Amino acid sequence: MKLRRWDIVKIPAADNDSAGHPGVVLSPEDMLDDEKQLRFNVLVGTKKQPAEKARQNNVVLNEDDGLSFQTLVDCSLVYMVRKSQVKERLGVVAYERRQEIKRKVRAHLGLG
Repeated sequence: MKLRRWDIVKIPAADNDSAGHPGVVLSPEDMLDDEKQLRFNVLVGTKKQPAEKARQNNVVLNEDDGLSFQTLVDCSLVYMVRKSQVKERLGVVAYERRQEIKRKVRAHLGLG
């Protein structure tokens, strides 16, 4: 499966996670295309519960991004996953939310 930055993929959030969670691909295409690079960077999301409110570090993704339910993406922690762990491609982050994700990742990681 050819991956691109801003793809939303299903990945395990932990070693014992068989169902998987949505993950937003952050790594650049040159790294994703390199067969020697076995891992890439993602932000992990979880299904938003009906009464749940998004925190400062969250961005809400939805059907506009190709998902079938609202998802809270945590922009305060970048995970590294193996390319072989990708279960499927779920969608692509819409342009407006890309900007919000960039801003929140920079803010929460102290990158300016």
